[in-house]
Amino acid sequence: MALAGLGALDHVAVRVEDPEALTTFLTDVLGVERRGTETRRLFGLPGGVTLAVFPVGADQGGIGDRSGTRLPDHLALRVDSLEGVRRHLADHGYHLDGDMVAAPGGLVLQFVGA
Repeated sequence: MALAGLGALDHVAVRVEDPEALTTFLTDVLGVERRGTETRRLFGLPGGVTLAVFPVGADQGGIGDRSGTRLPDHLALRVDSLEGVRRHLADHGYHLDGDMVAAPGGLVLQFVGA
């Protein structure tokens, strides 16, 4: 059974070795708009998706740190109901850590309520 209320991709969060170099590439070469703060660089991508960029080693919170087995780099999906996601995942043997789940293979998903 599919997850009811699963929507579009909201954002992608990644950690990179050189956030400043990536910022220059995204803004000067690709022409992407920068938002956010110095430590939380956000870039508005076409289609309404946000790219969140953090330096490697930055504590972004969430499901754990990068040295662990569950990476905080993640894809965030829009959902109608976080509680509905929680119930659906529990029915399938998975549990949310806040609003995130470590899926098989190491992919971390965050669910962003409407």
